[in-house]
Amino acid sequence: MSVITFPRRVETGSARRSNSPAKPWSSRRALAAHRRERSSLWLASRAVRRSSIVVAVALVLSIAGSMLDANRQIQIHQMQSQLLQDQSTYAEQVGTLTVMSAPSEIATQAGALHLVDPVSVTQVPSTSLDAPLPLPKFSGYAPVTSRTIR
Repeated sequence: MSVITFPRRVETGSARRSNSPAKPWSSRRALAAHRRERSSLWLASRAVRRSSIVVAVALVLSIAGSMLDANRQIQIHQMQSQLLQDQSTYAEQVGTLTVMSAPSEIATQAGALHLVDPVSVTQVPSTSLDAPLPLPKFSGYAPVTSRTIR
């Protein structure tokens, strides 16, 4: 078991203190004794003052760091909100432009401008490029002539 003891302050000056209000010092000896007493109090409490200053500086730095961190988190939240809003606007614009560029819409607008006169719009089915295409079918009569001369 260990016992921790703190050093005791040793009074070098007089142990007697008066409760009377402050009086001007009547002699140089009393003034010098008072100064020595005050300087010994200052020296004795220097460690306490240093440690309290270190603690105060650490608290100030900790609070400043927390404020900077909170400010950065607010900026990140604002940037995320702006990103979500921009993505929503982009998706809305893509949807609008997709509808505007559909073949049926283009044919309708071209008909309104009298550029074409379509009767109906036929959607061609999509096929794979790897699939072989069937032979074309012709409607009507086409004379067959030989291209070679014999």
